[in-house]
Amino acid sequence: MKKILFALALITAMAGQAQIMKVSSVEPLNVNQDKNQVVQAVAISPQGDYLLLSTDTKQGLVKWDLASGTASTVTTDPGAGSDVRITGDGQQIVYNEVSYKGKRRHQAVKALDLATGKQQTLVKASRHQQGFAIEGGTVATVTDGKMKLHGIKKGATKAMNQPVLSHNHLKLYITRNGETTLLAPNGVDERYIWASLSPDGKHVLYYVSGHGAFVCDIDGSHVIPMGDLTAPKWWDNNTIVGMHETGNEYNVTASSIVARTLDGAEQTLTGDDVIATYPLPSSQSGKIAFSTPDGKIYLITVE
Repeated sequence: MKKILFALALITAMAGQAQIMKVSSVEPLNVNQDKNQVVQAVAISPQGDYLLLSTDTKQGLVKWDLASGTASTVTTDPGAGSDVRITGDGQQIVYNEVSYKGKRRHQAVKALDLATGKQQTLVKASRHQQGFAIEGGTVATVTDGKMKLHGIKKGATKAMNQPVLSHNHLKLYITRNGETTLLAPNGVDERYIWASLSPDGKHVLYYVSGHGAFVCDIDGSHVIPMGDLTAPKWWDNNTIVGMHETGNEYNVTASSIVARTLDGAEQTLTGDDVIATYPLPSSQSGKIAFSTPDGKIYLITVE
């Protein structure tokens, strides 16, 4: 009965909207949780076969196999869930380890092979770490405006053909051909977060605090407003998914997962009976994972 009501709510929410995706199911996952901690999904593999979970304080990472429903601890490093990426083949992850010296926040960048458990420290803990990107078996890190390439797989050619986006003090930067410059498509006084590069490397998706999501060309031109979609991510070169929430950061009263195209078409993917936050799309597998504020995790399957 509950699934029937959920389906009706979803159909009602989608009525009158463009169909960007054909949603076949929205199902909760039976993820075992520590009663003393709230678990959140923080990454989905490109193949859609596993999720990476962390706590609401971003402590450590757990790999959750979607087929078997089994969990295995990947790392207990603090801050590992704050920014974690998965290589295209799903075999390795790269993440930030957060530490404090006094009250000052430091970040290290680490890579980990999921099959062997072998860990590499790519960048030692620093106050100047801005961000990183993965291309094949290469990781590009940007520290204090300088890019360095790291091979994380045996025999990997150190090359980064696409631009690398990074943040520093809520400013957005782009590194191309080894040169890092400020990217301020909405003005230098705005606060930029959640920036990501489109799959084809031609556009930048970002969020401006107090204004919403936007897409621009990699030189900062042709700015396209994408609406008030929080935590936006690319689905494909023409579509993003984000969350449309009501309330504030500490008291979200309603939230839905929304898909929106660059030409303005929009579709709500979840119903009103679940507070759906922080979508994690895997277009290759046709899946989108999301979490709820109380620690439940759901999976949207798209045909």
